[in-house]
Amino acid sequence: MLEKSDDAKHNAEPPATETPSAERSPLPGEPGFKAPLTEKQAKRANQTIKGMIISTALTILVVIPVILLNPANRQHEYNDRVNVEEIAKQTKETLDFDAIAPDLPEGWYVNYARWNPGTADGVAFWDLGVVIRDEAFAAVKQTDKANDSWVTLATDGSVPTGKKHNVDGTEWTERATGGKGDNARTSWVAKINGFTYVITMKNDVAEHLPEVAQNIQKSAP
Repeated sequence: MLEKSDDAKHNAEPPATETPSAERSPLPGEPGFKAPLTEKQAKRANQTIKGMIISTALTILVVIPVILLNPANRQHEYNDRVNVEEIAKQTKETLDFDAIAPDLPEGWYVNYARWNPGTADGVAFWDLGVVIRDEAFAAVKQTDKANDSWVTLATDGSVPTGKKHNVDGTEWTERATGGKGDNARTSWVAKINGFTYVITMKNDVAEHLPEVAQNIQKSAP
């Protein structure tokens, strides 16, 4: 058998290769086929997107005022004095809630004033810290949507003691947490002009509760 020479091998043409055909799009019924949106479907999709954008914008508009009315809750700020009248005014203008700004005796001051949106239970309320001559502290809460569950939460899980206190014609119901030391607290609860007020103090300074209640009554909207 004759063998081809080296020149013949080099001059031999390479085998022809097939040109790959262009890929086609899947046809209806085949995997991967995506039907084009009709005019109505496209319009409906656009409306859904617009609705989501509007909903997000409205949520932001609601949340921003709450954030602005609630400065960061840092412990060292509790020793500060705040302009409760100004913050109460902002709350009234922004949230249409007639927040109390108590007119306090000399030596008393408010060290925080903030709006609580009631995320936990759905009952929003105005929250104040009242310092009495640097000797005692009272937490004051005000809402127009009080219910039994909220009162329990607002008074640190207290229960009624059965006692009632009359301060200048307004009846306050007493509640207590029990416990000892800092965990022992007494709260007074009253409804004045459509608002429910809660005053909470530690037991060792609870003798100031009548004074605080009297000042709340004088300034209640």
